[in-house]
Amino acid sequence: MQVSTLSADPEALRILSFISNSDSITIIAQTAKESSECPQCKIQSYSLHSNYVRQVADLPWHGVAIRIQLSTRKFRCRNELCQRKIFCERLPKVVESYGRKTVRLQELFGILAFVLGGEAGVKTAHQIGLKTSGDTLLRRIRRTSMVTDKPVKVLGVDDFAFRRGERYGTILVDLEKRKPIDLLPDRETATLAEWLQKHPEIEIISRDRAGCYAAGAKAGAPQSLQVADRFHLLKNLLDGLEKFLSRQTPSIQTAFNSIFQLPLKPPNPPLLPANNLTQAQQLLAEQKLANRAAHERHFQRVKQLFREGVPILRIARQLKMSRNTVKKFLKVDNAPPRQPHRQRFSPIHRFVPYLRRRWTQGEKNGRKLWQEIKAQGYPGAEETLRHFLQKWRDNFGDKVQTRAALNDCKGRAPSAKHTKWLLFGSNNRNKPWETEFLEQLCQNNPEIAKAQLLTKEFHQLIMSRQEQSQALQVWLEKARASGIGEFIWFANGVEPDRSAVEAACSSQWSQGQVEGQVNRLKFIKRQMFGRAKFDLLKARVLYQF
Repeated sequence: MQVSTLSADPEALRILSFISNSDSITIIAQTAKESSECPQCKIQSYSLHSNYVRQVADLPWHGVAIRIQLSTRKFRCRNELCQRKIFCERLPKVVESYGRKTVRLQELFGILAFVLGGEAGVKTAHQIGLKTSGDTLLRRIRRTSMVTDKPVKVLGVDDFAFRRGERYGTILVDLEKRKPIDLLPDRETATLAEWLQKHPEIEIISRDRAGCYAAGAKAGAPQSLQVADRFHLLKNLLDGLEKFLSRQTPSIQTAFNSIFQLPLKPPNPPLLPANNLTQAQQLLAEQKLANRAAHERHFQRVKQLFREGVPILRIARQLKMSRNTVKKFLKVDNAPPRQPHRQRFSPIHRFVPYLRRRWTQGEKNGRKLWQEIKAQGYPGAEETLRHFLQKWRDNFGDKVQTRAALNDCKGRAPSAKHTKWLLFGSNNRNKPWETEFLEQLCQNNPEIAKAQLLTKEFHQLIMSRQEQSQALQVWLEKARASGIGEFIWFANGVEPDRSAVEAACSSQWSQGQVEGQVNRLKFIKRQMFGRAKFDLLKARVLYQF
């Protein structure tokens, strides 16, 4: 290895010797150029005034600290018109004026600061033999200027949370270059409009369906084409479909029971008369009645608070409930029944088809059936099988319980969310029982079949990448005429944003890249433990390697 490669600038420095200490290495070096340029008048000077020594830190070698003892010079400026008579020699590729670290060491500290932040950057620096502090790294970030006025033609706009549910900001992304170009401290219409007015070159704005961004784009860049995000459009529609299915729970349960030949069970079976119960059974029955009444009161209380305008999060905290339970109550008109305990999967379920066949053939001896499936690999005890067969004898007689006949069936009817994805997805990816369940469900309930057709038509519409203004108008009319409240609400919400939705059907631009940048921003924000100010967050997000 040549000695000159150890120097930050071999043309400007000449290494003379090395001094090795126990924990560091000192490089003795001097400047190599005969002349220097005056920093004020830019004229070369050969007139030497004096020499002096600078102590400069450099990149470590295998974790060993390096210091450069640099002998440099002062020159006289011979330009009579220049106000500066004496100046120090400049080494722009080695060290800045008044700097105590080389340029390349400063660049390394900048990378550590932007990538890791303050404290994490300090820990990493110490491991590679560098001494610094968290405040020094943060000052390095603040001293780096970020250019935020670059020209942009295709802009992506989305929000992010400083504190979820309380304070939000806005991220702006150049979709052509796939880079963030600016952060705004809020998501107000006026703030976005003011920023857009400074960039009249913008031609396309991709955004989600937030009204503040639609109004801001219209006020700040009326010449631009607004494109609604396809993901959010489809998500809004699927959320409406799920809300509609949550009101169709009886139809879902009926279809599920019919394909597995299960008897229908009322959600709240009537209790036995009191004179036929023991004292313990009477206490249990009274407790069940009290629990049902309390559940109903809880449900009505949630509805009342929501009508009074109380936010969902505050309702959950006031009633000591989860937000998901509150949302579930608000989706339905009547109090939903309490969910039973989830049935655990047992190894015996894998042998249900065989047991069912032997049961229908007339073999109902538990010990003999246990011996037969034991020979096939059943690991359980005979008593476990007896308990399982007893449920068949007590509850179903000769009709076999087939809810666990398939290993992929969980033993109860699909939820509204599960049914939503079954209706929206491809039947080719469904399991056999799911395909049969969907056919039975759509046959029993024409409204669900209509909702499935509308959902798939809208999905094909926005994914076509073709001009679909006429087709969109036809779909909106069909949605309003469907009689399904959630689809009517969705169609009415699309109408004010009609031009942006039409552009989403034909445009290649979407929010995919913006969502990726938001995810990166969240990672940086959490890496800073949420304690950094807006200027630090903005600098780290906009920094490009």
